[in-house]
Amino acid sequence: MHLSAYVALAGLLSFCIAAHAQVLRDYRCKIERMATAEAPPNATLEFWSKAYLGREFTVDRRTGVMAGALKNSYMTKPEVIDFGSEGNSFKVVTTLRREQGVGRGSNAYLLVVNEYAQGPTKPFLFVENDEVYFGTCVHF
Repeated sequence: MHLSAYVALAGLLSFCIAAHAQVLRDYRCKIERMATAEAPPNATLEFWSKAYLGREFTVDRRTGVMAGALKNSYMTKPEVIDFGSEGNSFKVVTTLRREQGVGRGSNAYLLVVNEYAQGPTKPFLFVENDEVYFGTCVHF
């Protein structure tokens, strides 16, 4: 292979890596509302709303790990099942079976970010067992 072919290949590779990194820019999200399986009025919802509304968290799109006000990786690793696109949401699922934790019960977490939404703001929902958080995310 000629030197020019190696240079062209290196250029193409760096372009692809940069394009992939651009596509997977992480999220910074703000919690705007909440719901629980129990209908309002609900003392638990009122308590958690005071603690979480207006707070932020980040999402590493490569790993699916959330950090900040909301988290999805305690004893087990999240699984990104869709990185999102112009036609699909970004989706992350994490499960914690009773035997994987401290023996107090199981947990299920689901994050969906509407990557396909037009504009820089992307709506999200996060489910933690029977609590649902709603808000918006932006790339950073």
